[in-house]
Amino acid sequence: MNNLVPVAWKSSLDGLRDRLMNTFDRWLPARTRNEDHGELEVWPGALSLSSGPVVDVEETEDDIRVVAEVPGLSEKDIHVELDEQRLVVRGEKKATREDRRGTYYYSECRYGSFYRAIPLPCEVDADKVNATCKNGVLRVHLPKTASAKAKRIPVSIH
Repeated sequence: MNNLVPVAWKSSLDGLRDRLMNTFDRWLPARTRNEDHGELEVWPGALSLSSGPVVDVEETEDDIRVVAEVPGLSEKDIHVELDEQRLVVRGEKKATREDRRGTYYYSECRYGSFYRAIPLPCEVDADKVNATCKNGVLRVHLPKTASAKAKRIPVSIH
């Protein structure tokens, strides 16, 4: 089936495809080739396409919960800070790959970092804030201060 395209066209199409992929690699550096499978992969996914990881913020009556996707990062790669009325999440990924087979040598280094500042809707108790990271998911629990908790006021209907 591969023999249906004339050889001259096939080499021209391969050259065109390579030029297009080089253009994407130049303008979208997050796109890199997976040399083992010859396919495109995005690294580090959610970290490189925006100002930081994908984040969900949930506010309840007693606390604020932040969940961030940080694929491939461990707790050593992530720094969480409380800065006045903001939660700051920083991270850095370092990956190297080296392959030697006979006279073949391949080496690649990939580095990426992110910074994400999340404004908080109310005052939180800084002494009780805790964060955990497991399986590429960062969870931050921020308990509200007593003065920041909502006060329910009953409404009576006359």
